[in-house]
Amino acid sequence: FADRSGTVAEGSAAGQGTAYTKRGAAEGQKSLSSGGRSWTKNWLVFDNSYFTDMGNNDPEVIYFPTDTVLQTDAGFKVHCERFAKDQAAFF
Repeated sequence: FADRSGTVAEGSAAGQGTAYTKRGAAEGQKSLSSGGRSWTKNWLVFDNSYFTDMGNNDPEVIYFPTDTVLQTDAGFKVHCERFAKDQAAFF
């Protein structure tokens, strides 16, 4: 199941997660959103950090092969680089 579902070892059960997701939502005392693995360090913030941090090989975030194609495929690379340089372009 795990190899096909996209689930990660960190899961979403209490006490699991990465260094970034264990804390859950910062606003909640007993957050129910902890666990799992995020695509960005600040996973509850909507910004262009996915693009600026891509390629840092941070073991606490998840990248799929489809994510890495954004950096290498000529059709996607131009957009990936533009979004990394300019948050307004991303929005």
